[in-house]
Amino acid sequence: MRNNIQKTQKKNEQILAAKMVTHFSGPLPPPAEMERYEAICPGFAEKLMERYIKQSDHRMSLESKVIDSDIKNSARGQIFAFILALTTILIGGLLIYLNKTVIGIVSILGALSAVVGVFVYGNESKKNERIKKSQENPEI
Repeated sequence: MRNNIQKTQKKNEQILAAKMVTHFSGPLPPPAEMERYEAICPGFAEKLMERYIKQSDHRMSLESKVIDSDIKNSARGQIFAFILALTTILIGGLLIYLNKTVIGIVSILGALSAVVGVFVYGNESKKNERIKKSQENPEI
């Protein structure tokens, strides 16, 4: 009899534990979750949406500034490269004029090969970047 009482007590002592885990991905929770937040704290969903919109606007503003800066830096680099190449070619021409033909020709060819090399390297790296992006996002 005592054995039966112990078994009954053990059965009563058992606790069933369940754990429910939900996961969502994205900047905003799913609509059902938003409704629960709203029920707990009225106005929360509206505040969350306002904050999301504000953050999106801020991120787009920063991206725009970065793109503008990249364009300006690229243009500035092209201008400086042109000035440097033109100066080197003019000095090479002056050296040829002063009968320093070999040094003048080497100077001119060096400047031209540097400009062509940078152009080819830049185009190749842009091409590789486009290929990489298309492989990462095939639906685009």
